[in-house]
This record gives sequence, C-alpha cells and structure tokens, in this order.
Amino acid sequence: MTDKNIYAVYFSPTGGTKKYVLAAAAMLGEKYKEIDLTDLDKRRKSYTLGENDLAIIGAPVYFGRVAQIENGIFDRLKGKGTKVILFSVYGNRDYDDALLELKQITSENGFKTIGAAAVVAPHSFCEKAGFGRPNGKDLSALADFMGKIKLKLTDERALDKEVFIKGHYPFKPYGKIPFYPTADGKCDKCRICFQICPANAINAANPRNTDPDKCISCMACVKACPQKARGFHSVKAKMIFKMFERKLLKTNKEAEFFL
Repeated sequence: MTDKNIYAVYFSPTGGTKKYVLAAAAMLGEKYKEIDLTDLDKRRKSYTLGENDLAIIGAPVYFGRVAQIENGIFDRLKGKGTKVILFSVYGNRDYDDALLELKQITSENGFKTIGAAAVVAPHSFCEKAGFGRPNGKDLSALADFMGKIKLKLTDERALDKEVFIKGHYPFKPYGKIPFYPTADGKCDKCRICFQICPANAINAANPRNTDPDKCISCMACVKACPQKARGFHSVKAKMIFKMFERKLLKTNKEAEFFL
C-alpha cells in the first residue's frame, strides 16, 4: 500500500466494535495506529489524518443511530480527504440509519468513504442476541470484504465512485429508554464504573447512581463491575428486556457490506 499510515479508530464501550475494527486493520497486513475514542480524555484531544492515510472507523448502533454523547464522539477527528472504511456494529436487531449517519459525520469531517460494513456483535442489553460474534463466518466474510478493499485501493477510478449505503434522510429520531443502570447493595465503591464510563455519567463520590441525562445505556459499567452490582434492578425493566430478548433471538442477522 502507498498510504502513509493506517488508523484503527473506534468507540466501543463493551468491546464489540473494537474487535471488528482491529480485525479489519490486521487484515490489511500492515501495522496500524489505534485511537480508542471510548476514553473521554482521548475524545478531548484533536486528531488530523492526512490525504494519504487510511482510516477504519467504527461505532456501535444505539437506537438505530450513532450514539449521541456530550461533546460528540468524532467531533475532534478530522481528515484531509482521508480514505475511510466504516463499521456500524449492532446487536442483531437492525442498524437502521446508523451507518449512513456515520458516513455523513465522517464526510463532514474531511473523510472519503471507500467501503462500509454493518456487522453483528452481542447486544448491550441482551447478550444472548449476537452471542459469540464475530464468529468464524463473520470473520471469513470480513476477510473477503477487506480483500476487495485492498483491490479497490489500487484502482483510482473505483476510489472516485460514491459508496451508497442503506439508510434514510432525515435520520430516525434518537431513542432513549426510561431505565438506567444503578448499583445495588453489593457495590463496594471501587469506582471502576466511574473510570470506564464513556459518558461521564457516574459520580466518583457516589458511584451507585447514574446521571440519566448523560447515560447512553451502553452497559459498559454493568459489564465491568467486579461485584456484579450494577444493572437494571426494577421488575418492570427486567420484564421489558426479557420480552425484547425474545424478539432479538428469532433470527440471526448477517453482515452487510458496501463498496
């Protein structure tokens, strides 16, 4: 490849998006630089990628959209006509407008989309949906896609063509759920949840509670809690998520790729 640098960029509170983005970067067969925008301090930094660089940018799907978080995810990530491969990672329901929205965000920030993928990982609320993914079939499909990307990178005419992605304008309204993870009596105030929360929604002085205005329901705090204290503890929330899980388990979505 003639590109100066390959950048693997992701927002990945529970790790699914990171797996896909790093796998894709490794399949290019070259060294890459990693930018983890899950970390609030790293999102506060500014990044500028050059015209000859190549970026792989991924974000999970929340309510059919790119996560809306205070100060944004990619606001400080800029390109200069930088080629980019996009990944929207969802939990076996649907990616709706998220991939198209990610293309819009990155295009406005100076990136040129040369490929995109909508892929499945465990759902943040219902891990049985998408459990074990990416699996062997997913990675095989990803390898085939990245092989096509390699070929495309050698064809200037192909690179000039617009990549059309499924989705709708205007984007669907961004959703919210009326429940937020909190901690029960098992909480020993270790503050790991405070340290890993990408939305800064947990107060260090009182980590049992969650700020509902900041929380994006990513479930990072729930999965990281060593005491298994954090979660949705109300009976109503548990009933709703159980019903939602049954719907998600009715089918297994396959990856979709766009070139």
